[in-house]
Amino acid sequence: MWGRLAKWVVWLLVWSMRLTVWPYSRILSFFRKKTPLPAIDNNLLLHSATSLAEKIRNREIGCEDVVQAYIARIKAVNPELNCVVQDRFEQALQEARKVDLQLAAGTMTEERMREERPLLGVPITVKESIALKGMSHNSGRVKPKQRVATEDASFVRRLKEAGCIPLLVSNTPEVCMCWETFNNVTGRTNNPYDARRTPGGSSGGEAALLGAGASVIGLASDIGGSGRLPALYCGVYGHKPTPGYIGIDGHIPVSEDESWGNFFSIAPMCRYAEDLPLYLHSISDPSKRENLRLKQPVDLKTIKIFYIEEDPSILADRVHPEIKTSMRKAVAHFANKFNIIAQEIKIKELEEVYQVAGVVMLRMKSCNSVYQKTEDNPAEWNSVLWTYIKYIFGFTEHTHPPLIYGPIKKYADSISDKEFSEMLELKRTLMQKFDEMLGDDGVFLYPTFNDLANYHQQFYYKLLNTSYFTLFNLIELPACSCPTGLAKDGRPVGFQVAANKHQDRLVFAVAKELESAFGGWVPPPSIPTQEKETAPNPKQTLDKVTIQG
Repeated sequence: MWGRLAKWVVWLLVWSMRLTVWPYSRILSFFRKKTPLPAIDNNLLLHSATSLAEKIRNREIGCEDVVQAYIARIKAVNPELNCVVQDRFEQALQEARKVDLQLAAGTMTEERMREERPLLGVPITVKESIALKGMSHNSGRVKPKQRVATEDASFVRRLKEAGCIPLLVSNTPEVCMCWETFNNVTGRTNNPYDARRTPGGSSGGEAALLGAGASVIGLASDIGGSGRLPALYCGVYGHKPTPGYIGIDGHIPVSEDESWGNFFSIAPMCRYAEDLPLYLHSISDPSKRENLRLKQPVDLKTIKIFYIEEDPSILADRVHPEIKTSMRKAVAHFANKFNIIAQEIKIKELEEVYQVAGVVMLRMKSCNSVYQKTEDNPAEWNSVLWTYIKYIFGFTEHTHPPLIYGPIKKYADSISDKEFSEMLELKRTLMQKFDEMLGDDGVFLYPTFNDLANYHQQFYYKLLNTSYFTLFNLIELPACSCPTGLAKDGRPVGFQVAANKHQDRLVFAVAKELESAFGGWVPPPSIPTQEKETAPNPKQTLDKVTIQG
């Protein structure tokens, strides 16, 4: 592990980066106006996926109307947000009409549809790094210039079988290697609550669409917070499931390392907590999903709650006070309503998570990167030094963040076997401590990140805080970033809820209770449209606004 002196050296290096990047990013944001999005003017956009599916099955609403409403919303917000890589709107409308015709024919009972096609007619958006047949599947890369998925990933196929209708593939940073979302193909994606800020990454396109009310459920991925950080920044739900329940095929990047599936997860994202159990059930392997007991009710009176407000590492920045406040409100809520006294705990080993998580992940066999010589062999690289030199002098079209993978991969591979064994032992220790603490009835509250959505490019000097979300990739536990309203300056606030392996249902039950108590997703600031009145229910909006302070 790093000694204390080495940690201070790293901290000083990052602070020197802060002194450079902070003024540059603030100057850029100063010259850009904070432009509100068009108002949500269709009530169909304010239903959960669960509710939409129910109403479509009952023929209370038309599937084509729902799909058309989301297409219109995407077209309205995308010029400001820049989320869409490629759409399939015409195909989606054709599929929606087919659903309406099938329902009119009455060939399947409502009960059978609920069991076999629980998401019938629900539109979904998909991260471009995930294989959706016929759509761009290039993960924000300049090279190869174009790559189209020839087959659906297994989990995409399951969602289609459950009745989902894909609308588009959304933007991601180059090879998913950044916690902000920009590349040299589609460009930069902006935050729906403030376009001067980032939606996070690497699932920033999905999170921005969801936060803007332009998607109801999104398909993302998470190998180091990529599905949870954007969820925090855009005020929606992003879940990293227990490993092993969802296939990991059809994703770029990918590694042949046997440990890849322990770190990497497909990440369901949504606007409403109600959708989390149904979504994970629909997407997970049918031969394994019953082990998750997602349909089994959770008695919140019987759970135990543990929490930590700050990463104990000297490398980490302090947590935003409104994140801490939201956690304390949650702790107080469970005490008042369920008589659960949450326990604030200390785990010394968390001080080392930043280095350990990074090295354990980087020691895996190479995944797709900007260094690989050929598309078919991620392990055969061009020179890291020469690639960097070409970047500096403008002879490469790559963005900078994925270039960082080269030198830090070389560093991780150079660590001695003895030191690496110590890191693996610390991982095992952490896993054991969390297992003993959480059991089958405990949840753990922890910040998703130390701060709220930052201005574009500021993440460079916040990298030492990534252990907040990489922790759960390291110790292989399910964790969900849950929104709890808006901060005083209008940015979304929230934190993570985690549980032991196979206990995703506990996470979902707590997420739903937090949504009920504190409002969950809040529509972003908007300008009213002239054609229709703004759709949100006044009481619902008022209830959400009251918790913003």
